[in-house]
Amino acid sequence: MKKLFFAMFLLTTALQVIANPSESFSLYNSIQKKKKKKDTAFDRTRLLLGGGGGFGAGFRAFSINVTPSIAYCITDNFNIGTTIGFNYYQQAEDFQYFNTTTNQVTDATFKYKYPGYSFSIFARQIIAQRFMLNLEPEMTNVKVVKNYDVNPTNGKVTEDKYRLNISSVLAGIGYVQKISDLGYSYVMVCYDLTQNPNARYYQTFDYRAGIMMNLFNR
Repeated sequence: MKKLFFAMFLLTTALQVIANPSESFSLYNSIQKKKKKKDTAFDRTRLLLGGGGGFGAGFRAFSINVTPSIAYCITDNFNIGTTIGFNYYQQAEDFQYFNTTTNQVTDATFKYKYPGYSFSIFARQIIAQRFMLNLEPEMTNVKVVKNYDVNPTNGKVTEDKYRLNISSVLAGIGYVQKISDLGYSYVMVCYDLTQNPNARYYQTFDYRAGIMMNLFNR
């Protein structure tokens, strides 16, 4: 876990270095420039609320996710935040069993179904006012199937399963569209740098789309 947060720190530093300082993208409302506010430790007008969804696809497998998010604008082009989510992963596997009713070897397909819950912390940098870099350490709780037993009379599968916490580090790039002074929408593709075989991102890209809105500065 410490490695994940260390990676987050490194990317945060790197993103600030490569950011394009010209012509501010302004993630939070430009009204800031028109009125004076008292300096406080926390400015709610810099908050962005939103989220999105995503899907992934691989060989005989797919995943979907729903991810509400909250973020805080450190600068006009850089924000950090957190996301909670629900995800679902399904993978099909062929197998054979001896059917004691027909006395024949029978082909069948079993679909692994993995509901999961996730928590992540992200850092996002807007580049050239149209592109976004994203780094997102994530912890996911998923169902893992160790083995399965087949009923020889009807082919029904019984899972030997347990729950497991899995860490991932998602690196992504995306396209950003500013929505007036209210926030931004985005589409993004991510890749898990850890490639844990138990993770839903294993050997697949994760495609995401979402929106982040400023609701407190009108």
